[in-house]
Amino acid sequence: MSETSPPRRSVGRPRKSGDAAVPDRDLSQTVRKAVSVLQAVSAGEGGSTLTDIARALDVSTTVCHRLLATLDHEQLVEREPSTGRYRLGMRFVELARRAQRQHPISLSTINLMHQLSQETDDVILLMVENRGEALCVDRVEGRAPVIVAGSQIGSRLPLHCGGAPFAILAFSDDAFIDEVLSRPLTKATPRTTIDPTAIRQRIADTRARGFSIGDEDLFEYVVAVGAPIFGAGGHMLGAISVGGIKPRYDATRVLEIGARLRDAAAALSASLREKSSLEGVG
Repeated sequence: MSETSPPRRSVGRPRKSGDAAVPDRDLSQTVRKAVSVLQAVSAGEGGSTLTDIARALDVSTTVCHRLLATLDHEQLVEREPSTGRYRLGMRFVELARRAQRQHPISLSTINLMHQLSQETDDVILLMVENRGEALCVDRVEGRAPVIVAGSQIGSRLPLHCGGAPFAILAFSDDAFIDEVLSRPLTKATPRTTIDPTAIRQRIADTRARGFSIGDEDLFEYVVAVGAPIFGAGGHMLGAISVGGIKPRYDATRVLEIGARLRDAAAALSASLREKSSLEGVG
């Protein structure tokens, strides 16, 4: 491993998919219902009708209509007059972009992502761990003739495969890894490894080289390499990946791009730690 990327093991934190338990008495049931409505609306590819949403939530159409009317007023959903179907409103685009830019890792990595995209011509992804999954929070397109669709901003992905998702898993602490591998694991493609013993060996190999390799194990015909980003105290902020179609990634290029990404991620991590230290002094 490069001197700029020492192995780091105690970086994640174990967390169940439900996160910390919050007593029901501290939760607003009205807000929870509104969130459930938004989730039901987002699940419909071509939008959802009032009846569909009410049935999915097991509530009356009267209650559902009142919630939808409020969300419509706030531009969080919108109703298509010709079909009567509801879809997410454009306010979500605004809020999502703000959330993306307010996340500390997005602010820190955007320049590096564009730099890597220009160097490799491939897609650069930024992912964070969220409730036991990898959440894609940013994406920079490459200039290669064929650009993979793959992961988009907002995509939620399993941690046991891929480039950035596996980097998050591999460089998390052992307690978190144990928790992830204790769950039933599913195959995203025929090449996805779901045997915990084999995954642990991949984790050891990934830590040794300093970057992960996802070879058609998350999306068919797609290869990606991933490296972690650390902040103050060795806390993992997330991971960056570089990826493209299989023909662009022979064994030699995988190692070359992986090493470049590893060193760039390590340099950024060092810069973030130094910045945090200086802010602490100030």
